[in-house]
Amino acid sequence: MGQDKLVLVAEEEASLSSGSLRLYALPYGCVDLYNYDPLNRRCAVGIMVANEYRRQGYALAMLQALETQYRDSLHTLYADIAETNQASIALFQKAGYQQCGHFQDWLLANEKYVDSIRMQKIL
Repeated sequence: MGQDKLVLVAEEEASLSSGSLRLYALPYGCVDLYNYDPLNRRCAVGIMVANEYRRQGYALAMLQALETQYRDSLHTLYADIAETNQASIALFQKAGYQQCGHFQDWLLANEKYVDSIRMQKIL
């Protein structure tokens, strides 16, 4: 990925106060914030990168941009990741997230439940 800083943009009138928010980094992908808890200033995060931009550093840049843009609004970000998704676990580790939980049969994938790893980062 180039040296340019990535900027995440929400749709007009969209805000985190609704409980969830999709932020776009076009054409690379998007970041979802959901399960927003305003009292404790925490939010779950999910990330999607277009196939042609995977493994080029865009996912990490999107997470870093998210932290920069929401550092004053959020205290903690967390992600629930299928324990079989080693690429995603490695990405969140590289971004400074730490494992803080393990949930059995937590996510349904291909009609089968799989365990989930919860990772968090305090901003």
